[in-house]
Amino acid sequence: MKRTTWLFYGLVSLTILAIITFTSHGQQYLGKDFKESDHFHMIVESQMNEVYPTLINRFDVKKEIKNLEVTENEIEEYRTYYGSQMDQIRDVRYQYEGLIEEATSLSEDEILAELVIERDAKIAEIRKNFADDEVVRTKIMEAKKQALEEYDRKISNSLPLMKALQRQMAYELTNEETGEHYSFGDVEVKDGIKKEYNSKNGLLYLSKVKQDYMNVEDGELKPLYILNMNDLVENQSSQFSGIVAMPKTTLASEHMQGLTNFNQNKAYFYSLWMLGLIALGGAIWLFSKRKAEVLSSPTLLFIRERKLEIRLLLIFIPLVLAFAFSTIVSDQLSYYEYYYSNLRFAAYAGMMVLLFVVFLTLTLIQAVWLFKDSRKNGIRTMWEKSILKKWVLIIQDLFLNRRLGTQILLILLVVFLAGLGLAGTFVVPELLIIYVPLFMFVLMPSLYLLLKRVAAYNKLALATEQMAKGHQIADVHIGGKSVLAKHAKHLNMLREGVRMSQSEQAKSERLKTELITNVSHDLRTPLTSIITYTDLLKKVDLTVEERLSYVAILDRKSQRLKTLIEDLFEVSKMASGNMELHKQRVDLTQLMQQALAEHEEDIQAAGLDFRVTAPENPLHAFVDGQKWWRVLDNLIVNALKYTLAGTRVYVTLKQVDGYAQFVVKNVTKYELGENVDELFERFKRADTSRHTEGSGLGLAIAQSIVDLHGGSMRIEVDGDLFKVTVSIITD
Repeated sequence: MKRTTWLFYGLVSLTILAIITFTSHGQQYLGKDFKESDHFHMIVESQMNEVYPTLINRFDVKKEIKNLEVTENEIEEYRTYYGSQMDQIRDVRYQYEGLIEEATSLSEDEILAELVIERDAKIAEIRKNFADDEVVRTKIMEAKKQALEEYDRKISNSLPLMKALQRQMAYELTNEETGEHYSFGDVEVKDGIKKEYNSKNGLLYLSKVKQDYMNVEDGELKPLYILNMNDLVENQSSQFSGIVAMPKTTLASEHMQGLTNFNQNKAYFYSLWMLGLIALGGAIWLFSKRKAEVLSSPTLLFIRERKLEIRLLLIFIPLVLAFAFSTIVSDQLSYYEYYYSNLRFAAYAGMMVLLFVVFLTLTLIQAVWLFKDSRKNGIRTMWEKSILKKWVLIIQDLFLNRRLGTQILLILLVVFLAGLGLAGTFVVPELLIIYVPLFMFVLMPSLYLLLKRVAAYNKLALATEQMAKGHQIADVHIGGKSVLAKHAKHLNMLREGVRMSQSEQAKSERLKTELITNVSHDLRTPLTSIITYTDLLKKVDLTVEERLSYVAILDRKSQRLKTLIEDLFEVSKMASGNMELHKQRVDLTQLMQQALAEHEEDIQAAGLDFRVTAPENPLHAFVDGQKWWRVLDNLIVNALKYTLAGTRVYVTLKQVDGYAQFVVKNVTKYELGENVDELFERFKRADTSRHTEGSGLGLAIAQSIVDLHGGSMRIEVDGDLFKVTVSIITD
């Protein structure tokens, strides 16, 4: 990889660091000094909240005591904080019961007497509390008074310290609500730091109660939830505008350190932002001058061969580290200023900046590589090869049956929680009280269900293996309504299907053998005749009449052979699905009449009585007229060949429930047998001795044409009665 690329992304990383720190600290340091910092505001607010409630606006405790009152609600809360009267008496007796029994057993009469007196006194006090409101009111009032006096005592003790703290500052402040003005010292100090508070810069919030002494520690006030002075005295926090100044000579050492730190931080961030501007300029110059070098960095082979998740992880880890170092650079370095010299601080800060640049550069370069590779190879291709994709497919397969997937997840969750709970019992033995019932009534049934499912799966796997080897197996029985029980049912159905398939395969092999035999016979017969009469024509002593007779026989046998071959090709074409239909709106009544008219002479010659029934109105359907005529022709020819002489043939065309039905019924001259479906097979003929002419393809061709039209063709045989019904949807 070229060094130009590293340099470019390093400059970009440094620019990003400058942008991050400018966004987070620009408002704090850009054009500001220490007096405008949050640290100085914290100093001012802290010291003023010490001085204000002690020296400036100390509230009058005696006046507050006079204003104290006890409400009816407070009396009720005090009484019932520990429960009802009977509950409190019962608790007191329970507290002393063990002590009294111990003193009695040890014959310590004096201690026993003291315990009894102490117990009875507490019980009497409880009864007085519930009997007289004034008793409770007096207790609460006395507790409030003591809390206020204790607060005032602490304030008085802190006055010397507060006065010393007040001398470290000067102020001129005005209460925005009351207009009262407070001042101390000269705010126009030359060597000090001055901060002005107003509606634009922000007002100063000061509390009437000193925070250090706010907590109230009195058991009598606990039932009333009086925990600090704000519950006794209304804490009138006020907003102040004005000026607070602090001479540098009076600033405490930690505050002076704050001033030093602020100036150092300001110089540090100014330097970093300047470096960021230089880095931005350098990155722009490199991109404009050496764009090809910057953009042509090939992905390292080690990186390119990794999975998508690994590459994302290799991007994410340095990114996290980079922003961890950016946090140190941006926010945490000020903590180290207290412990390091300027030189060591600069070295530490420089190392943090360098680490950020290195890790962010690694992130950016790998991100660019991933982007290029995704455009080149396709993000979908990368996703398909990813580990996460495999997990997604596994989870999808797990939930192909939601019930089974949910059961597995629940069982795994129960086992996991059981292990977690067992570990918890070693840490907290008391958890056994909960764990044991859960183990007996949740974990054990779950494990039983899991083992049952595994056993059922093994039965299914073994049965499937036996089927795969071609062995006949008995029914697989798995009780219940689980997924595996359904799978066993399906496996049994599959076993039955395999058995039927094997039967059908045997039948198919038999029909195939018959097909080859019949095709050979039907092709060989005319071909033999052609060869024989061709040899006879070679004789020179033939008369003209004999020669013409032989030629006529050759012509007839050739036409017969041609018909057989054409029918065979047509059936093959239909079976392969290569036949195209040219559908149009056709009058089926007219088409049937034309087909019958074509065979008028044959019908009369056969001595058959054709009874034709057709609708009076045209019956239309969208069909290929030529192909549909072939269906009708084949059925009529079939009737002519195989109908018993001197019988009737019924030909009917009618409309039934939106379908046109063409029906041919006749009495056959040959015994058909019971297997009617075989009549649709190619080269299958009713006269198995093959005395009649025909290819045996008529019904097969008709069936294929009807199937291509989306119709149906059904054959029914009742003894010697033969009936074929062809149905097609009408227009």
